[in-house]
Amino acid sequence: MRKVLALDYGTKRVGVATGDADFGIAFPRAVIGNKGVEGLVEEINRLCEELEVDTIVVGLPLNMDEEHEENEMMQEVRYFVKELRETVGDIDVELFDERLSTFEGKDLMRDAEKKSGKEELGRDAYAAQVILQRFFDKLGT
Repeated sequence: MRKVLALDYGTKRVGVATGDADFGIAFPRAVIGNKGVEGLVEEINRLCEELEVDTIVVGLPLNMDEEHEENEMMQEVRYFVKELRETVGDIDVELFDERLSTFEGKDLMRDAEKKSGKEELGRDAYAAQVILQRFFDKLGT
């Protein structure tokens, strides 16, 4: 695994982050409008080809309780991942716990805005960065 793309899936927007597993550092990249799973999957597939991605990590919105009962958003993410896997071929697609990534992403976005003086990316891209960084940290890279 080398180039990794992370997605923070939402019904309106999908945050995108990228990173290299050799370095273990994630970067926010973009926010893609979600106008339907089919078009979104095609757009992500094009992005993966362009970036020569080896792995896609998709945030799974687990409940905060220990039971992790399947909720509507989890079902939607699982359907999206199923469609994504069918489209991207040999690229590995993994689900990864995204709990509280949006809150942590908002903090990262505020810090970035303070440093640059402008808003460059939406909070969803920073949430994707959090997901990817946690993924790298778990791998021990």
